Amino acid sequence: MRRFSLLILVILGLVGCKDDPPNEIDFGYNYLPLEIGNWVEYDVDSIVFDAFTEQVDTYNFRLRDIIAETFEDLDSRDVYRVEQSYVGGLESDPTYTFRKTYSLVVNGVRAERLDDNLKTVILVFPPRQGATWDGNAFNTQEEGNFEYDFVDATSFIGSTSVDSSLRIIQVNDTDNFVIKKYSEEQYARGVGLIYREYFEIETQFEIDSGLHWIQRVHQSSEW
Repeated sequence: MRRFSLLILVILGLVGCKDDPPNEIDFGYNYLPLEIGNWVEYDVDSIVFDAFTEQVDTYNFRLRDIIAETFEDLDSRDVYRVEQSYVGGLESDPTYTFRKTYSLVVNGVRAERLDDNLKTVILVFPPRQGATWDGNAFNTQEEGNFEYDFVDATSFIGSTSVDSSLRIIQVNDTDNFVIKKYSEEQYARGVGLIYREYFEIETQFEIDSGLHWIQRVHQSSEW
């Protein structure tokens, strides 16, 4: 009788465990939502340091990225082709001109971007503050020590507050007296890329040459 009672208790315990909902892992895939028709517009400041003329010129324009189609690659992965267009100035009703295409892939624990024949691991999943990875693992550039600076935090793009955002520090080499390099990207849940900044400035004989790029989200189909 005791054995039978013990068996009943074990069965009830197993049934109770089965009814408990499993703990689902939030992989953070919505930091890079991929769906045909999704689009994001960005305001861009491109600052050019010309060593020949010793001038600094700033160009302002707007970019528009839209997911145009999806297809399978040779590894049967879903690839999303993004068309990027631009317009000079910041007109309220602009007419965009085609600029280029690039592609995005989410492959389990990582997201890849193929842009200008350069494949970069832009995100790893699930995102965790302090996590690092080699962003250049699939290209011929030197090892890229990418790091999540913050995750699921509130950030500000200009005066706009963005909830549930993350920042990746891709390059931070600003102590060199000759060549200073810096690169970061920020993503928001449900939107994707919301901010990109990078610069590579070379200083020779107190004259600068290089580019400083600042790209801020303006609006999107989901925001």
